[in-house]
Amino acid sequence: MKINELPGSKCPYAISAGEGDRYTFGGQLSTVIARPEDTGGLLDLVIVSGGKGAAFPLHSHERAHESLYVLDGTLELYLEGKKYALVRGDFASIPPRSLHGYTMTSHRTQVLWWAVDGDSTRIYAALGSKYDGYVHPADSGNEITSEKLRAAEKAADIQFSASRTAESGAWLTSPPAGKESYVLGSGEGERMIAGDQLFAFLAHQGNSDGKFISLTTIGPKGDKIPEHYHEKHTETFLCLDGLMTMWANGEELALRPGDFLHVPAGTVHAFRLDAHYTRFIGVLAPGLFEPFFRTLCDPYPNYIFPLQPWPFRFDRVLKKLPELDLKLVGGPPGGGPPR
Repeated sequence: MKINELPGSKCPYAISAGEGDRYTFGGQLSTVIARPEDTGGLLDLVIVSGGKGAAFPLHSHERAHESLYVLDGTLELYLEGKKYALVRGDFASIPPRSLHGYTMTSHRTQVLWWAVDGDSTRIYAALGSKYDGYVHPADSGNEITSEKLRAAEKAADIQFSASRTAESGAWLTSPPAGKESYVLGSGEGERMIAGDQLFAFLAHQGNSDGKFISLTTIGPKGDKIPEHYHEKHTETFLCLDGLMTMWANGEELALRPGDFLHVPAGTVHAFRLDAHYTRFIGVLAPGLFEPFFRTLCDPYPNYIFPLQPWPFRFDRVLKKLPELDLKLVGGPPGGGPPR
């Protein structure tokens, strides 16, 4: 398995915090951790960081469905004529042709972006230049020239727009039914529980025409889940808090905050949460694994996992196993849920 190197083909690989293909533009640093060529054309992921006042102009994409998750700091998001003051843990779903842009409002802001049908590498390469540093530039200024904007429009699926006025937008507490732009506050989402692991759907299949689902997982220190693989979908894991151990095709690695693992279809994998509070975010593409969570889990009203675990209903999964994209390596689990 490749470590700290984008492979250029669909295979399992890991990226340590800060590593990846790095570009600087407009006082910001974009760190590409997955490209379409690394994920079989399914998605791309980028971490963008910058200082107070750094901005990305209003724009839209004809094909790409983007999502963002704030990792650190604060920013003002403009989305479809509305503005939102985002903080760590906030999420936004941005379907194709949705006009959006942002201004960072803290001295260090960091945002995870991902897209299906996107080409982020070409966008950031056109807007800026390759960069050896691991934090955004301290003194390069925040301007993105009109020449750079035109070059990005020629190179990639992006169209820039003039500034427009905006009013405060409404926040949701759970994803809507269909494919529309929306914003969720930190900790919100459709929450489900399996044992002592709390899942929160940020986006389900209906939000993306089935192209991806995304969710956070929060849990305590626990046991390794059974090894398994999937035949039809790719998974990504980004550790946000705590510590976790991952296994992928027989290799073991520790994931700390900011570390990333790509697990394509056919990869035997498992994980274990190793800190008393561990949180990670996953993007699964396409989104066909959603029925697994809805079979295993129960709706959950709270925002933190329980002290006493809820029933772990893998018996329901076994009854539907032929319908789910889940292949167990060994017997059914007695601990936490496969993922």
